[in-house]
Amino acid sequence: MPGGGLHLSVLAGSTIPVPLPAPMAARLRSVTVTESDKDRSLFSMTFDAGRSGPAAVMDTALLTASPVAAFARVVLVVKFGALPRVLMDGIITQVELAPGRQPGSATLTALGEDVTYLLDRVEADAEHACLSDFLMVQKILLQYSGHRLVPMVIPTPVSDPVLPVEYVPTQHDTDLGHLRQLAELHGYVCYAIPGPAPGQSVIYWGPPVRQGPPQRALSVDLGPHSNVTEVNFRLEALGPVLLDGEVLDERSGQQLPVRTAASLRPPLSVLPLWATRQGDLRRRRFRDSGVTITTAYARAQARVDAASDAVIAEGALDGARYADVLRPRGLVGVRGAGWSHDGLWYVRQVTHELSRGAYQQRFTLSRDGYGSTVPVVVT
Repeated sequence: MPGGGLHLSVLAGSTIPVPLPAPMAARLRSVTVTESDKDRSLFSMTFDAGRSGPAAVMDTALLTASPVAAFARVVLVVKFGALPRVLMDGIITQVELAPGRQPGSATLTALGEDVTYLLDRVEADAEHACLSDFLMVQKILLQYSGHRLVPMVIPTPVSDPVLPVEYVPTQHDTDLGHLRQLAELHGYVCYAIPGPAPGQSVIYWGPPVRQGPPQRALSVDLGPHSNVTEVNFRLEALGPVLLDGEVLDERSGQQLPVRTAASLRPPLSVLPLWATRQGDLRRRRFRDSGVTITTAYARAQARVDAASDAVIAEGALDGARYADVLRPRGLVGVRGAGWSHDGLWYVRQVTHELSRGAYQQRFTLSRDGYGSTVPVVVT
């Protein structure tokens, strides 16, 4: 499954994921995986759960003797030729059985989310004395090494010294909730990257990845060279914002102004909306208190950067023609859509839909404006 030079492997188990037994793998009908740059990734697997034979009067075998059960760890691996790619490393959180209209027919669907679930199980009240946000994140993530979760933590651009005489950083949330609260303050993101080996994931805490080599290009309206089956582009003029306000600097005791002028992210377009229509942008007040002026500026800039994208692309990709796995949280090139929309884009979300003989990838891309910044994209 799904065929055409593409193979999907499913591993599952209560502790260590192992390949599904052949009879159960043969019952797999479809798989859906949704990966996002902000929310946790989700997956679903649908099996033929029909009953037959003497044991049919007892119960559905997939419910009574199956590794696909609540809280089992599941790994989905897609292989193009000899190249395996870990598509999902997650935990089953829901199992649904739907009897069919014909006697003995039924479908079983297992749904779950990525391994950040492990960071979201226990709500805690804790103190992290003398630790900056960067060190706090490292301390929290090191607790999960036994689950084969590898931390990738990027230092924050601004970090005030944490003086115990001023305050002690505290946590009143799950570890995942706390990590994402800290990430939002710096314009960062926190998510799980499945792989590189099956049963292993990287927990990334850092800025959105908007630099580096792009993924294989999405080809639009190029005849036999096209791999995009549908796409639409839209401008969201109310997306970008600017912030200004005042803050009472907790170190000097002075009331100081906070102003932002533009996004500091590397532009992905020649004509970013925040630059060409700056006078028309929405302006919001910065209202945080109890911080230094340095932290105030960093937080205000982070919010401006996070809202800088104004052009959105949504569409679908033929997985067989693309011959690769499009991943969110990175760059991809677009060609064939015209100068305004060609070039580099940031991948926000991808939904992978796999069934026997078919693989479709639905995507959401974004960038800050019109016009390609590169002459060609990688194909």
